[in-house]
Amino acid sequence: MHTYDDNCELTLENFWDNFDHYYLVHCVDWLLASFVIRDSYILHWWHVFDEVVELSAQHVLPHFRECWWDHIICDILLSNIPAVILGMYIIRATGIREYDWLGRNGKNSWREWEIFHCHKRFGALFYQQSLLLLHFLNGFFLNNAYLIFPKHFFPVARLLLWFGFGAVAHREMYIDIVSWNTPERKEHPVEGRYRWLAVAVLLTESIICWKYRLGTGNILDEPTPMYIWLPWSIGFASCASFWFYLRFKKGHTVKYPGFEGDLHTVPEGRRPRIKQE
Repeated sequence: MHTYDDNCELTLENFWDNFDHYYLVHCVDWLLASFVIRDSYILHWWHVFDEVVELSAQHVLPHFRECWWDHIICDILLSNIPAVILGMYIIRATGIREYDWLGRNGKNSWREWEIFHCHKRFGALFYQQSLLLLHFLNGFFLNNAYLIFPKHFFPVARLLLWFGFGAVAHREMYIDIVSWNTPERKEHPVEGRYRWLAVAVLLTESIICWKYRLGTGNILDEPTPMYIWLPWSIGFASCASFWFYLRFKKGHTVKYPGFEGDLHTVPEGRRPRIKQE
């Protein structure tokens, strides 16, 4: 099996050898991801976060083992960042609506971002990143579970299906958070059918990966070192604790604020509009 840490000497031959089909997949994947996430802050965070995930899971799946310059130069600098920049450029040039997951628009500093004050914003981002993490890992572990070759069409087909499906689910979630705490939310509830379906599919993939984890592909049944599971546990616990703080603090945000009379009595000019594009 070819691994990407066979020879980590930074030479032109080793460097060029790592520009295989995975480089093209990286570029196309992050270009399409730009049309799903539509937020440059989250996209740049996510592609760096993926490299951290690979480092954390390489003791289980040797395919994640890469040289330091492969992570930083080949993946981040030469594929992920250019693809995200190109994707966001196309979005802005064509007038496609951008998303603001952090609630930073119109704020003077990062301390005013809505994600630090609204449990709905913070919970949506935590929910999103958890599912994206699961989606990323499943893409590799499914190949091992089904003994699929890396150049098979299955991984590409899966990414294309998730591109269309994920775009709808993210749009649904974004409309949910931007309409939160507005009077119009009472008259225009937001359903969660696509988000629930995404969770169901991801959990099904995870069950398959777990069921066929032994004796298939290149998965190693190795214990996770403490220096890996401890930071991850602290991170998840800290995020969950902060969400509970935002959810139950005094003056926390609600589905729609209290107001006198029916929604129809609110002047038209004062009703927040929910953009559906």
